[in-house]
Amino acid sequence: MPTNLDRAEWADKAVRAFREQTGCDYEDSLGDLLCDLMHWADTRNFDFDAALDRARCHYEEERDEKSATDCLPEAVQDLIDALERQTVAARAVIESWERGDLAGAVHGLETSLDDALAAIAKVKGGAA
Repeated sequence: MPTNLDRAEWADKAVRAFREQTGCDYEDSLGDLLCDLMHWADTRNFDFDAALDRARCHYEEERDEKSATDCLPEAVQDLIDALERQTVAARAVIESWERGDLAGAVHGLETSLDDALAAIAKVKGGAA
């Protein structure tokens, strides 16, 4: 049975493939992909709005499912959340670096590291 994290990872692979093909920015990727999916639906006679409504219903049902992480202690869940944010931040750092924005890349690394260290300290009961 796939989890919502599995589903998010599948979507991440699709977005990364889209970005590789189009060269669009990370920040624009979701909107650009949705726009192109609308064009795709038009050319194949799909009702995009109906598909989006179905997707919203599926999302609501899946979002409300109990997951394995619902039973984790709060500090552990905070650590998992921090690591997920660090993954997103790492992608932004790489993009800053690729744009030649060294200051932005360094700031992003510092911020994501501070976030992860705070979460680790919380899991350890406040010990550094």
